Amino acid sequence: MNLAKATLVELKSRFNVYDQKINWKVFCFIFCFTIGAWLDINGLWCELPIMVAELPEGWKLPSILSASTQIAQIAPFTFLIGRRLAPKLFTYVNVIYVILSIGALSCLLLSFFWNTTAVIFNQNHSIGLIVLNFCLALLDGTSSVTFLPYIGTNFAKEYIIPNYIGESLAALIPSILALIQGLGQDPGCSNITDTLTNKTILEPNQIKPNYSVQLYFLFMFGLLCISTLAFTLLNFSSIAKRERKNAKINQRSRTISEKSEIEVSPENAINSQTNLTSTDQQKSQPSTVSVASNRKEQVFLLTIIFWVSFLAYGTLPGLQSYSTLPYGNNIFNYAVNLSFVFLPFSIIFSIWSYEASVRQIAIEFSIVLVFTFYIIFLSIASPCPPFLDSWFGPFLTVFSWILTQMMYMRIRCLVAARLERFGEKVLLILGTLTMVGQIFGGLIIFLIVNIYGLLKDKDYCATDFHEYCY
Repeated sequence: MNLAKATLVELKSRFNVYDQKINWKVFCFIFCFTIGAWLDINGLWCELPIMVAELPEGWKLPSILSASTQIAQIAPFTFLIGRRLAPKLFTYVNVIYVILSIGALSCLLLSFFWNTTAVIFNQNHSIGLIVLNFCLALLDGTSSVTFLPYIGTNFAKEYIIPNYIGESLAALIPSILALIQGLGQDPGCSNITDTLTNKTILEPNQIKPNYSVQLYFLFMFGLLCISTLAFTLLNFSSIAKRERKNAKINQRSRTISEKSEIEVSPENAINSQTNLTSTDQQKSQPSTVSVASNRKEQVFLLTIIFWVSFLAYGTLPGLQSYSTLPYGNNIFNYAVNLSFVFLPFSIIFSIWSYEASVRQIAIEFSIVLVFTFYIIFLSIASPCPPFLDSWFGPFLTVFSWILTQMMYMRIRCLVAARLERFGEKVLLILGTLTMVGQIFGGLIIFLIVNIYGLLKDKDYCATDFHEYCY
């Protein structure tokens, strides 16, 4: 009891310290703005249960969309080159307005053309969905090298937390909308008689959502408009301007200047001069050990970010259908949407622990790797994963997806909070490695699934798994 009380007191104390360092209105501006970072892509993935059932690619659709997303990473690299060659044109503000506009327009078009197909290389493909997913990925990929550096450059590190809260809400909101839509139902199969052969076969029933995919993407369009409005307030409102780093520095400078006008005694003046001389001598002899330690920390944390992106945003998305659909369409839906629903909790918890040590980050990364490898194992074992005839199999699958998504998001937040003190350049490197990691992960999964066909699906209406698997 005493331990619990002491823990609550400690948490309250940490929250009070955090509360004194931020302005809550600016906090809200930031998370409303960063909702636009991955809202559209997350929203599209939440609709996969209905899309996989209706579109011609079937189980291969997630890996195709993942590959389309990785190809779109040319946009962030274009931004980085443009920022070096024409920095006045490729400012964070200009580029963010452009990509938010592209994302909003793409969501509007998706509501009308998501199921448009065309024959390419003698195969029917969802051309509307793939092309517009590419356009959405232009937004989300570029946000990796613009949103966080913009916030880290202009605001204190405490405002990195609402950045990731916004990203997690970008997953939570589409998930709730998808659950309300009723995609968790398992439509089952019906006997259909083939008129040509006079044979009766089982065909999957069409999923009937509570509201249409078109209305769903119109919601996404509206949310991106709200994100754009929040970014405008973050740039031009007086409240946000007062929270900027340069404004805080100017305020501190004025305070110091006022204090320096106070008369000091000769003895204090001599002591002050002595302290300044001592400080200058210390600065003239920087600690080699400290510099080397900082460099090792940066390399280690940036390496973790690469592998987090490789696995969380490159590898795992293409494996969603293979790791969950063998247990049923409802398990696919729960794994996708519940993992997004719980994301904000991982970031909100980070308010009390955003100054985590490198060791703690390494331990949490090691834990999440275990569940990541289990998901990969399920995909390899598809369509006959373990515990197929038990409640434990579906439960462990959904739990693994929820935990991996929560922990990967939290690790990204903790790493960014530690690297913020090293400046804008390191934050840009962090964003770049986020892109590179997901590019390699997504392309590898695309090759495994679509080129080499190493993962297997199964007939949706196969009911006797013993006969099917053995």
